[in-house]
Formats: sequence, structure tokens, C-alpha cells
Amino acid sequence: MLVWVKKFFISYPPNYKCKAMTSTVFLLVASVATAVFLFQFVFSVFFGDMDTDTDVDADLGSIISFKGMTHFCIGMGWYMYLTQGTDITSYAIGIAVGLIFVFVLWFLYKKAYQLQKENKPEKPDALVGRECTVYAHDGERYVVQVAVNGALREMDVRSIGGKEYRTGDKAVISKVEAGVLYIQ
Repeated sequence: MLVWVKKFFISYPPNYKCKAMTSTVFLLVASVATAVFLFQFVFSVFFGDMDTDTDVDADLGSIISFKGMTHFCIGMGWYMYLTQGTDITSYAIGIAVGLIFVFVLWFLYKKAYQLQKENKPEKPDALVGRECTVYAHDGERYVVQVAVNGALREMDVRSIGGKEYRTGDKAVISKVEAGVLYIQ
């Protein structure tokens, strides 16, 4: 046994124990951060985002967050574990890799929030001049299909001057009086 111990300490460089311990610490940090990330990802995919009233500003608070710290630990931890460096340049590069992970996360969140579309309802006055298709006829009232907020909607309208329309005819919304749309 004593021969093996002497062989172990003589055959490895003096800083081997330091490298092994540092490597183990960074493996632990990277593994825990990756597990937290996967946990967050799975829960966000299957259970959705519970915090829907967030303000979307590109400020320091959106970069320094739990997710930001998780991504920093993933980037730096895996880099430091894979390179097994203990010198100052390895730490500097590890910090840079961690920061790159954080800024990529910030950029992706910024782009994802830009994809959200706020649906602002159009007022009836905004429909004047828009083309519509007659869908049904009921006495003096017509049901037409018109594009509202990018989607086809059915709306009740009336004809100006008593003109008769058939199903499939094209018309233009010409005015709005007291909330009633008129076609021509």
C-alpha cells in the first residue's frame, strides 16, 4: 500500500490534487446548473409560463436573474470542466463563455417577446372603406365577412338605399351611424 501511495504522489505533478478538486467543483456546478435548466425547460414546455404580467424592458434586471445565473454557471462550469485549466486565463475565458451564454439568453428572450402580438380591437369607424363579402341575408340586415385584426369576422350590416345583395357579393363598408355599419 505504501508503494502505491508513493507511486501516486511521485508520478503526478504537485498541483494534480488541486486540478482534480477544481475539476470536480466545476463538474458539480455545471451539472446542477444544467439540471436546473432542464427542469425549468420541461416545466415551461408542459405547464406554461405562470408569470404573464411581465414588463419587457432590456434592463439589467432581465440579465441578472435566476435564469441568467443558471446559464452563466452552465457556460463557465462546462468550459472549466472540459478544459481543466487552473490558470488565470482559463478563468477569464470561462467567465467570458459564461457571459456569452447570458447574453445569448437575453437576446433570445428579447426576440421571443417581440413575437408576441398584442391584439388591439379595431373600432367600427376603422372598418369604413374595407371590402367585405355578403354571407347571409335576413330582411334588411346582412351578415358579412370582413377582415378585422387580421382575421375574418362576421358582422351585421345594413344596405344604404335598399340595394339588394346576394350571398357571395362583394361590398364596401361605407359608413357607421350609431354603431350600425352600412354597406354600399
